[in-house]
Amino acid sequence: MLKRPAHRALLVALLAVGPASAGEPVVSPPPAGCDTFSWDVARELAALAAVPVAITAGGGGPDGVVRIETETLYGARLLPQRDVALAARPGKPMLDDDAHAGLLTFRVPADGRYRVSITTGHWIDVVDAGRIVPSLDFQGRRGCPLVHKIVEFELPAGRDLVLQFAGGAAEEAGVVITAVANAPK
Repeated sequence: MLKRPAHRALLVALLAVGPASAGEPVVSPPPAGCDTFSWDVARELAALAAVPVAITAGGGGPDGVVRIETETLYGARLLPQRDVALAARPGKPMLDDDAHAGLLTFRVPADGRYRVSITTGHWIDVVDAGRIVPSLDFQGRRGCPLVHKIVEFELPAGRDLVLQFAGGAAEEAGVVITAVANAPK
């Protein structure tokens, strides 16, 4: 389980306010430190304020990968990077010393733009059939208690994709994959 006091305090505050109407962002206004993104990240912040589903990321090879669903927050326990058979060479060179890594597999419901939001400084790649999917853009804000960075990808539907974590010191990472509403075509 993610152990973030600010995360829990925000969740308690949101629950006290009650559910939002359909289509209305749950996190409004954004918590201090999360209010300077140039994108509308209300959907991601709302997802990150949920109680995470605890999982252990796969290590590749015979351990395989663990399947996740979009729009659900996961608290992923990661493995020592030296024990993980990465799906592809990370898009950024990094040291292995004391790093943690892991693999998660997922499918998106429709072709389009998606955001991967994570709570740690791990390098993340989306891998499609052994190839790194290039990211379109990313944002992060220091002091935002819910998210370290958000990365956008154009993803294809109907096939297994791998979300690869590497190069981070944290043993656990919060992650959620969300569809981008009204994404430019």
